[in-house]
Amino acid sequence: MKLTPFNLERIQSEWEHIVKYNLSESGVEPFRIDELLTEEQIAELHHLKLGYTQTNGTEALRAAIAAPYPGVEAGQVIVTNGGAEANFLTVWWLLHENGGRGDISMMIPNYLQMQGVWAALGGNVRPFHLRVDKGRWALDIEELKSTITRETVAIALCNPNNPTGSVLTEGEMRAVADIAQDRGFWIISDEVYQGAELSGGRTPTMFDMYDRVLVNSSLSKAFGLPGLRLGWSVTPSAEVAGELWAYSDYTTICPTAISDWMATIALQPEKRAMIERRTRTIIRNNWQIVSTWLDRHGDVFDYVAPSAAAICFPRADLDMTTETFVQRLMKEKSVLVPPGEHFDMPGFIRFGYGSDPEYLKEGLSLVSEFLAEI
Repeated sequence: MKLTPFNLERIQSEWEHIVKYNLSESGVEPFRIDELLTEEQIAELHHLKLGYTQTNGTEALRAAIAAPYPGVEAGQVIVTNGGAEANFLTVWWLLHENGGRGDISMMIPNYLQMQGVWAALGGNVRPFHLRVDKGRWALDIEELKSTITRETVAIALCNPNNPTGSVLTEGEMRAVADIAQDRGFWIISDEVYQGAELSGGRTPTMFDMYDRVLVNSSLSKAFGLPGLRLGWSVTPSAEVAGELWAYSDYTTICPTAISDWMATIALQPEKRAMIERRTRTIIRNNWQIVSTWLDRHGDVFDYVAPSAAAICFPRADLDMTTETFVQRLMKEKSVLVPPGEHFDMPGFIRFGYGSDPEYLKEGLSLVSEFLAEI
């Protein structure tokens, strides 16, 4: 197995704790423990035994994850160490448990972990795109149809989308479900930004639209709890969850005791509602800062306003590649942002804006300085 370098994670891993301003993060400002837990819960945490947990997640946690999905039971959920493990397990399982077929149709732009793992395991990735049309990132349905072959195992989506912050319309989602249902293959729906919408209600889930959908998510983005490294996959049946559970025996075995316990608290209805209110307040307020800044640099950046998540993905009119721009910005101004090349979309830059407002303003001012100098 030869892995293609995961360039987005590599640049973040190497630089996010070195630069002065990290605008590469796609989630919101993380919670402190004393913001999330009551005094009584903090006292309880002090007495928590640090042993192995139920390896697929405790019953209480899996029930809390299942609760927003009508008719779903705890047995249909597998808990993982972050959404990244959920993505890895579902890709690994799909490629090896579906009759030797090896094609996956992959939405682009996207978080490219699944693409890299699928290819490394010997599969064939067939991309289809979101394209800017009439002021929004629209799904190219005809291109998606053209990627389907006799060897197709699954369609992979990210909705709300990373890096664009766009949300599929109900019509687009149903079109994807119809295509999958017509051939009987799977949909992997990465829904990690659900609950981080700038307006309106929570983004609908693909799970309600077809009976062969795997929904992967985590506490890292919309919940502001990336340090818990707690993710999950919601599956159509206890049998599918059990097969993924067996695959996890070969990866990380189980979630940590602290993560499982704190995640169960975070996913209780009242706490979850509080977390989503906080997230939406952050991204709505900070989007005003970013949109004003982008408008001020309209000669360089052409953008579509995001519908969800603390990210925007403008096209950049530069006299250099966006990858070169990002490298120079990082080294000359100590500001980190990911280039479009890391999402298979050169010519764009992803700006994350979920941080403290003053920190965000200071980081953007340094980007302005750099634009004036080049």
